Amino acid sequence: MWHLHSRAQIPIEISAGHSGYYYQHSFATRFNPEKSLGFFHTSSVLIPYDKNRGNEIMSQSYLSYAMGNRWTSGIGTIFTPVNRVRPSVFFQYFHKGKTTSVLAYPRMDIWSDPNLELMGFIEYKGAINRPINLYARFQYMTTWNRNEHSRSYQYARAGIDTGGIQFGMAANFDQYGRFATNYSNFGLFVRKVF
Repeated sequence: MWHLHSRAQIPIEISAGHSGYYYQHSFATRFNPEKSLGFFHTSSVLIPYDKNRGNEIMSQSYLSYAMGNRWTSGIGTIFTPVNRVRPSVFFQYFHKGKTTSVLAYPRMDIWSDPNLELMGFIEYKGAINRPINLYARFQYMTTWNRNEHSRSYQYARAGIDTGGIQFGMAANFDQYGRFATNYSNFGLFVRKVF
C-alpha cells in the first residue's frame, strides 16, 4: 500500500456506511529505481452525515529515503484543518509476502508541541493468478500529544479481489479527544491499485 516502488502505485479506496463516507489514497515512488531517494504522499477525507462533526481531512507529503527493502524514512509536511501545515518526519517498516503485507508507520510532528503517531496495517490478498481471491485488511492509527490522546481509529475490510478490484464489507471505528469519544460506521468499500 505505501511501499516505495520504482514504479508508482496508487491505491485508492472509497467506503460508504450508515454514518458517513471515507476516502483514502497513497502514492509512493523512487525518483530513480537504482537510488534510494523518493517521494511519498497520502491523503484521506472523512465526511460524516452528522454536520455537527464536520468533515475531516488529512494530507501528508514527504521526501523519502529507502534504507533497504523494508525500511524507509522521510521528512515533509502533514496538513489537518486543526493544526494546518506542520513539518513532520516518519519511519516505516513494510514487508510484502506472497499473500500478506504488514506495515508499521510511526510519525512525529517537528513542532514545539508535537503529535506522536503510530499507524499501520496488515493486509491479506490471497494467491496470485486466481480469478477471485479473498481480501482482508485491518488498519489502525493512534495519535497522542505530550499530555493526552488526540485521535485514533481502527478500520476493518473483508471482501473479494477480482480483476484487480477489491470490494466488500467495511467497518470504521474513530476515536477523538482526551476521552476517546467513539464513532462507528458500517457499510461497503471498493478499492483499486492504479
